[in-house]
Amino acid sequence: MRTTVALLAVLLAAGCSATPPAGTDGDLADDWAVPGAPAPFRPAAGQCHEHLTTNAAPDDYRPVDCGELHVSETVRVGTAADADVAPAAGTPGAKAAYRDCSDAAADFLGGPVRGARVAVQVVWPTRAGWAGGARWFRCDVTTADLDGRGRVSRTGSLAGELTHASPLRLACFDPEVSGGTVTAMTAVACGEAHRAEFAGLWTAPDISYARLESDTGLSAGGCRSAIARFAGLPDDSELQFRSGWISYNPTRAEWLSGERLVRCFIYFSERTFNRSLKNAGPGVLPVR
Repeated sequence: MRTTVALLAVLLAAGCSATPPAGTDGDLADDWAVPGAPAPFRPAAGQCHEHLTTNAAPDDYRPVDCGELHVSETVRVGTAADADVAPAAGTPGAKAAYRDCSDAAADFLGGPVRGARVAVQVVWPTRAGWAGGARWFRCDVTTADLDGRGRVSRTGSLAGELTHASPLRLACFDPEVSGGTVTAMTAVACGEAHRAEFAGLWTAPDISYARLESDTGLSAGGCRSAIARFAGLPDDSELQFRSGWISYNPTRAEWLSGERLVRCFIYFSERTFNRSLKNAGPGVLPVR
């Protein structure tokens, strides 16, 4: 018993030494890292997603590899101005975010978005996320039909897609028209027989969407000027006797976001061409 007590005394004395071990300062509390302040969820650019959405919550954030089948790709994550609620459609804040995303998408793709079968989608935090301090907006791009409504899945990133001869670039088409309404626009190579070709963009005035959809005279004037520049034709009253036109307006959601660029196509109801009509001039497109 005396031996055991003596050994315990030695151990206690060693453990309570006034001199701390080498490399330590004897203070157990001063070297812990201070925990950072909690921050709301913020998505990342360069991610691809299986679904296209207008609002995203952390629980639903499941990006996939861009080499897998996906619908959208995030090209930028911006920061919105502080406000009680996220900007509603048509407000200055929502329009500013859409402009930011459109510019980022053009830089990412290597060309103007409205010149390709591509659409821009602004994604906002959910109401709960915004209330929790989230102030981001996500800029997603997706392949889309000419009318901007149909979304098409794809594999591979869209980075630099418009820096080369991409099939997403608007070029030549074989349209189907019924009763003055275009029912289909099938993309074809410009070396094949076709009756329509993308001629450029027309910037519509800041009017109501209902008027844009109904005022064909306004669209005709805007697109004929775009066609004249594209085909090297006089922009005069005789242009209507040289070719027809087809236009594709932005969607209502895009219009509320501030998108004003209308897609214009040179169109012929009977004539077909096996070449591009860029700078074709009056010799190829005479008054008829």
